[in-house]
Amino acid sequence: MRLDLTLMQVKAVSDMLADAYGDDEQLLHDTLEGETDLYELTAKLLNGIERDEGDMKVLAEQISDRTMRSNRAKARVKARREAIAALMEAARVDTLKLPEATVSWRLTAPKLAINDPQAVPDEFTAIKRVPDKALIDAAFTTDGDLPNWLTVDPAKPTITVRRK
Repeated sequence: MRLDLTLMQVKAVSDMLADAYGDDEQLLHDTLEGETDLYELTAKLLNGIERDEGDMKVLAEQISDRTMRSNRAKARVKARREAIAALMEAARVDTLKLPEATVSWRLTAPKLAINDPQAVPDEFTAIKRVPDKALIDAAFTTDGDLPNWLTVDPAKPTITVRRK
């Protein structure tokens, strides 16, 4: 079943019935069900949505699990590097030449660290400018005069799916 062919079928049947029978919605539904693939294709598309939603849930869980695994691996790498540095410092050597690598030990330059970001005075902070959509929605309507920095997105079709 192809979406483009089903769309053409449905449009043709719908146009024919609108011209001949007007607003008889039951006749339209019965004819669309019997003469087109509308119901069957819609059911297949809904099944695909359900599968994809399940995949999305599983992928989100996998991403969460892998993020935790990645964070643990980063912590292990950091701990191992610190252990090597501690060994070299204790041995009082700046360089270790091993078959697999040459490891050098040195102190980095001191740098400033922020202990309490909330206590930093305003003159030392960067403000991220983000439009407040709730305030904008409250101040303007889609049918009124709008400033040049604001436009109205056109209405878009949407569906609601209630599972049985």
